[in-house]
Amino acid sequence: MVRVKIEELSQAKQIHGGLVQLCAASLGVRLARVPIPTRRLRRHVFSRIYGDKYPALCEADLEKPLHDYRSINELFTRGIRADRRPMPEGSNQLICPCDCTVQDSGTLERSLVLNAKGISYSLASLLATDQVQSFSGGQYAVLFLSPSDCHRVFCPTESELVEITHVPGRRLLVHPPYQRKEYPVFTLNERVVMQLRSPRGSIALVMIAGWGVGNITYRFAYGPRKRSYRLSRYVCEPSERFQRGDWLATFELGSTVILAIEPTVCDSLGLVPGKTLRYGESLAPLRSSSSKPVSTNTLTSKGKS
Repeated sequence: MVRVKIEELSQAKQIHGGLVQLCAASLGVRLARVPIPTRRLRRHVFSRIYGDKYPALCEADLEKPLHDYRSINELFTRGIRADRRPMPEGSNQLICPCDCTVQDSGTLERSLVLNAKGISYSLASLLATDQVQSFSGGQYAVLFLSPSDCHRVFCPTESELVEITHVPGRRLLVHPPYQRKEYPVFTLNERVVMQLRSPRGSIALVMIAGWGVGNITYRFAYGPRKRSYRLSRYVCEPSERFQRGDWLATFELGSTVILAIEPTVCDSLGLVPGKTLRYGESLAPLRSSSSKPVSTNTLTSKGKS
């Protein structure tokens, strides 16, 4: 664990250009929730972040004028105007759950291995459960959210939320250039796993924290207790139904979303690494609900903790 912590600090120093810049960035994270007193000062601060350090925001996407966001965190966790992210017509499309860039996509092998950037991950390790056999032959997608993206995550299809798992872990950089085989970031980092059950099969939606992520917040009032050193699960009894496009959760700073999809839900996603996607865009047509029987393995474990 000491070696991983050293690597975590080394990566953070590299991406910020040195120790002084890293300290400044760390201070910025700590001050992100502090209200900025005037509209003029807010616009000045935001323009130093977006348009200087990171690409400029599209202000037409914002739910309110840029200067009305009272803090960096409020802007970072902003919503998007509904007319800027229209849903596909009809209900037979699996949609992208977030604004993102595709890092990797493919078919889950029979050994239930997900490969990203040449790094192999056991699906059981990623999802923190051994009940993963129903995903064999299904699809996966690794979706990277840049600092300029909207960091809200939405439901990809009409589903019931069955279980939420919080897995404690590190804060290694999730940026693709920094991922290394020696440090499998997706299973080392803190993450939240949401298990969704749709009429066609199950989808696991994994939110992976990156450097500087102070929190992953839920849109709903319930969820597992977030412990520093102990995995915790929350079984939703009764399960709650969400419609396609409903807001589920929010990242606060850097992040990655991984989807693991049972083969009964859809065919190949056909996503190309490097492709930019927006929340609400179609990922793939859903299978006909009668084309294959839906798995009854919902990946749940009884009880709450």
